[in-house]
Amino acid sequence: MRNNYSKILIIVLLLAFSFCEDQFEYNSGAMLEFSCDTLKFDTIFTDEKSSVHFLKILNKSGKNININTIQLENNDNQIQLNINGRKTNSAENIELLKGDSIFVFAQAKLKHQKENYLHTNAIIVNTGCENQRVIITAYGICITKLNGTIHSDTTLPAHTAYLSHQGITVAKDAKLTIKEGVTIYFNKNCGLDVHGNLSIEGNAQNPVTLQGIRPEEEYKSVPAQWNGISIGESSEDVSIISATIKNAQNGIICQDRKTVGTITIGNSIIQNHLFAGVNIHNVNAFIYNTLINNCGNTCLSIGKNGNYNIMHCTIADYWNSGYRSSAALICKNNDPESSFNALIVNSIIWGNRKSEIECEYPDNESNIQILNSLIKNETTENQIFNSCKFNIDPQFVNIDADDYRIKTESPAKDLANIGYLMLYSELETDYFGNSRTENTTVDAGFANCE
Repeated sequence: MRNNYSKILIIVLLLAFSFCEDQFEYNSGAMLEFSCDTLKFDTIFTDEKSSVHFLKILNKSGKNININTIQLENNDNQIQLNINGRKTNSAENIELLKGDSIFVFAQAKLKHQKENYLHTNAIIVNTGCENQRVIITAYGICITKLNGTIHSDTTLPAHTAYLSHQGITVAKDAKLTIKEGVTIYFNKNCGLDVHGNLSIEGNAQNPVTLQGIRPEEEYKSVPAQWNGISIGESSEDVSIISATIKNAQNGIICQDRKTVGTITIGNSIIQNHLFAGVNIHNVNAFIYNTLINNCGNTCLSIGKNGNYNIMHCTIADYWNSGYRSSAALICKNNDPESSFNALIVNSIIWGNRKSEIECEYPDNESNIQILNSLIKNETTENQIFNSCKFNIDPQFVNIDADDYRIKTESPAKDLANIGYLMLYSELETDYFGNSRTENTTVDAGFANCE
């Protein structure tokens, strides 16, 4: 019997020790660890909900801890928390076992102001006598909603930002003018449809930017975030100067025309499009000092009727998000009844395929000329080529960082024909505004060497 009592006593003592070990240290002031010291919302639109960020709170103290409170430092209705599974900006008495963790999720919706601003707040965690803080920062862009059809001449003033959820249409008899420094963010499955006229008027210091709705760093090179610019049958004059057009289905597309319109694209960057960067048929086009790069089908496609002058451009397709079946540059003039002329000079045509030019034209008749350019192509002997270099690495500065300037040892250095600078004043400076006329030799491509 005594042995049984002894066994019972041992069990009770073991349970007692176990119970004591699991006791919480209320108001102990024990320190917690956090998955980050700052919850950073890079760029968000005012009056729009942000993406959700999270904070992980970890107990690595070796003891169980009671968290007295988790709360926002400033409950100004611009930050919403979810604490340990509850949508609330303040929670009390949360028991956190040793080695365990809880999550705090945060979402921002900043109030509209006259100018862009940085909003700051903090999550305060108290376990006793000392508060621990995790900073919250959110940069708010003061956005204006822009949707629907523009029926009369309209100007978007300089250095303003717009958000389009349903898309923008320029009616047949209207003109949309976009001044320098404007940014337009387009939602999925919408874009800019031009049936009238369009004038984008950026400059080297303040380009116009058209892109998808996600400004976060991880989305900077993701294609197909919006539809792109579509130019309709009735559009007569489109001018795009100093613009960055990125991450769409197609950058600029104009295919189903019966009449010939006019398109000018200068000093621009058109990149990371799912299908084509620029796909234009039946137009008179002047494209200069422009980088068109990394598209899933082709960077530049021209054809049918029209005159196409492509000068000092860099067309470089290193698409790596799937199989690409077409060349970086496509010239199609397979209709002997069409009036088609293409002049491509002082340019770089390159990519990760063996041949980056596809040309089709009637037998014994070619109105395509490619002059003083650096080209990647299996065919080098052709009547369309003159004073070109073939299949020598252009030595771009850093394609991973989208830096398509050429290094000083590039074969494209001093390759260009300086005579075209005398004919076209737009070519006297490169994409960055640097002079091309200071030297007796000129580099091919959209920009001077580094």
